[in-house]
Amino acid sequence: MRSIVSKFILFFIVIFFQNCFDYEETIFFKKGFSGYVEINYTVPINPKNGRSLIRFLPISKEDIEARINKGIFSKNIQIRDFSIGYLDKWDIEQNSLFRRKARVGYKVDFQELSSLDGVLLGYLFVKKRGNTITIKREFKSVMKNVDQETSTGEKRIRSETHRLLGESAIQFRVIYPPTSECRSNRGEIGLGNLYYKFPLIDTIEKPGNKTWDYTITTLY
Repeated sequence: MRSIVSKFILFFIVIFFQNCFDYEETIFFKKGFSGYVEINYTVPINPKNGRSLIRFLPISKEDIEARINKGIFSKNIQIRDFSIGYLDKWDIEQNSLFRRKARVGYKVDFQELSSLDGVLLGYLFVKKRGNTITIKREFKSVMKNVDQETSTGEKRIRSETHRLLGESAIQFRVIYPPTSECRSNRGEIGLGNLYYKFPLIDTIEKPGNKTWDYTITTLY
């Protein structure tokens, strides 16, 4: 049974991380902290049905809107500026398992960033007070620590995961009025922008949830 589970987890890891997944998210804040988010990602395509192999990152406008509006608390969020392009085998790394991928892009407007909880990756917590907004992003770890009770199979899975993840990362950008002050516990702060590159390897190397906190204050 353990062998079957180990093989399944290893297959899951390969599907998600072997040069097949990249995700970029940029939040654009206007004065008053309304704005829009721009999302771009590349995913492998199932050759049998033409759909994304990564379920939470669909490739059609209808499927994207269905995903972000699912559940009893549907927010009726609409996306705009949707685009899709395809990478065929001659555009993809030779050692890739997947012969076709889709590059998807779209934008989502918001009056309150908190309305995008469940739309953006991870968990989103927003607190706004006066001319200051505080955002917390939280990402779950996908693997437990190695200990004496860890089986040989689990250790092998961890080792293989390290190899597959390599330098893979999720890229986050926040653009805000240059007449603002920003503080962040991660990433690089520039004039009117914040950039954070979240290494996927952190989801297995470090236990517990990974948090990213930043605060933006409009000065005038």
